[in-house]
Amino acid sequence: MTSALQPRWPTPDLHAAIKDHYDGLIELYESLWGEHIHHGYWAEGEPDPGRHAAQVRLVEELIRFGPVPAGSRVLDAGCGIGASAVLLAQRLECRVDGITLSAEQIGRAETKAAEGGVSGRTAFRLADALHTDYPDGTFDVVWALESCELMPDKRAFLAECLRVLKPGGTLLVATWCARDDRLDADESRLLGRIYRDFVVSHVLPLGHYAELSAGLGFTDVRTADWSERVSDTWKLSSDIVKPVVRDPSMVWKLVRAKGMDIFRFLNSVPLMKQAYERGVMRYGVLRATRPL
Repeated sequence: MTSALQPRWPTPDLHAAIKDHYDGLIELYESLWGEHIHHGYWAEGEPDPGRHAAQVRLVEELIRFGPVPAGSRVLDAGCGIGASAVLLAQRLECRVDGITLSAEQIGRAETKAAEGGVSGRTAFRLADALHTDYPDGTFDVVWALESCELMPDKRAFLAECLRVLKPGGTLLVATWCARDDRLDADESRLLGRIYRDFVVSHVLPLGHYAELSAGLGFTDVRTADWSERVSDTWKLSSDIVKPVVRDPSMVWKLVRAKGMDIFRFLNSVPLMKQAYERGVMRYGVLRATRPL
């Protein structure tokens, strides 16, 4: 493998960087992307529903890909500000435990759950998704929406998912992926810059996730490449960021509030757009079952 497909930081440094990044930029993320801070899904041949509707559509498509049964006990591993957990609780009456490394995200998720009327079916807490304290066989579904790319040890994460799932339970992952493991030096540098700016450990080709899952004992492992359905996310995100970048007073206001790392954050959007256009970055989904 090339170096771009290996962890960028030691795990303690990565966890500290993730916490600082999301605690510091949570308001900016939500103001730019909305409550669903992840890719959107644009169905082929359908009218453009708008960016926010496309983000909800991606959650709906992942639910269908599982599928996620109504009333499931769900672990949302890397729950962000809780938008997916709230949707699962509202639409499917799931009971959702959301875990994250960011205290600021927990506070925002709890507020969203209260506003959505699902505080009784959701719980959010600080926890490392690689090493949770849930008993074996706790959950019907483990849901990981754009969090797997943050995990420094993909195999350990998948093994923990297997452990906490009930027999017959479903793992659902949607994650940034590398095109393959034959990246040239320039492609590796591009991914490395994205890792730095988005505080990502590393990405893998989608097939590697399938191999790891099967090797751990998961069955009914299925994958799908959604890159063509989600890539418009970065065209639209570039349009959102441009006015900020072009307004020096806005940039320096953000620098005073958030620090110099804001430059890396603003630069990360065109880098992701470039990575999709060059085919270096892909977007994959995986579902797998814990055997009975």
